[in-house]
Amino acid sequence: MNNPKLSISCITYNHAKYIRQALDGFVMQKTNFPFEVLIHDDASTDGTADIIREYEAKYPDIIKPIYQTENQFSKGISISKTFIFPRIQSEYMAMCEGDDYWTDPLKLQKQVDFLDAHPDYSICFHPVSVHWELSNRQHGDDIYPTPRKRFYKTTLTVNDIIKRNFIQTNSVVYRWSPETVDIFPNGILPGDWFLHLIHARHGKIGFLNDVMGVYRRHDNGIWQKDYMLKYAKQYINFYKACDVLFEYKKHALFDKRARNIVVFLFRESIKYNDFSQLSLIYPDFPNDIRTSFLKLYAKRFLKKDRLSFWDAMFNHLAILMLIRYNIKI
Repeated sequence: MNNPKLSISCITYNHAKYIRQALDGFVMQKTNFPFEVLIHDDASTDGTADIIREYEAKYPDIIKPIYQTENQFSKGISISKTFIFPRIQSEYMAMCEGDDYWTDPLKLQKQVDFLDAHPDYSICFHPVSVHWELSNRQHGDDIYPTPRKRFYKTTLTVNDIIKRNFIQTNSVVYRWSPETVDIFPNGILPGDWFLHLIHARHGKIGFLNDVMGVYRRHDNGIWQKDYMLKYAKQYINFYKACDVLFEYKKHALFDKRARNIVVFLFRESIKYNDFSQLSLIYPDFPNDIRTSFLKLYAKRFLKKDRLSFWDAMFNHLAILMLIRYNIKI
């Protein structure tokens, strides 16, 4: 195969139930340019790697996997930064994780045609169908983003994507910026939002109004129940990294968002009388004088029925504590 014009990044772990649809969505793409699939299996234990090997044998010029024998994510290693980004030598990059898939065989051609025709754009994305497979939520599919989420625009800018992440991972194609390999930080979530921000600094964001993929919401997905409690530290690191990326020109915004996560942790810790999540960010927290102080409020908080009032009051309390004890975010 000639040097690929586009590289597809696919990270998978225990996706045996889904991976065939993802791989079929890749190999069915009809393009007038060569592309490759840089797929990384993070030591799956359910047969995912065996399925990938089937496709690798059938499409050796397209499917280019890495098979781990030990799970890298659990070690805190950034899969994309370490194993995917350094392999990208192409002009464009698309993303689709192993439990999502594409439905339009012309998806890549449409997006590459758009970016080829508009050199002042660095990102192209489209809506996806959100398919719900959560055990506690059964209803029809949604379309994301809604017009409201993308500010009713078809051309957007870096200032729009700073406000909120309206680009679903498996909908994006970037005009690949090689600097990503060096500036993408370790230990952050969400990584796709940070990629959007990196590339949106170099050009406009284009929207194609064709639903060309499916994003699954299922019980084993990373962004399901209590994700903010599990990944609060990584989210705070994300806002710190954003601050650096934009050379502290938007420090007030990113600092406020990071502090809001800490306030959220304070509130949830009191609600459940569990300070384990706080100790992930502040290892000395359980032995600190703040613990007894917060437990006093926990008793009062849990006895009250008007939780909305106490939630509001506690937000103010947590902010005061951030100032009083000079907690650094």
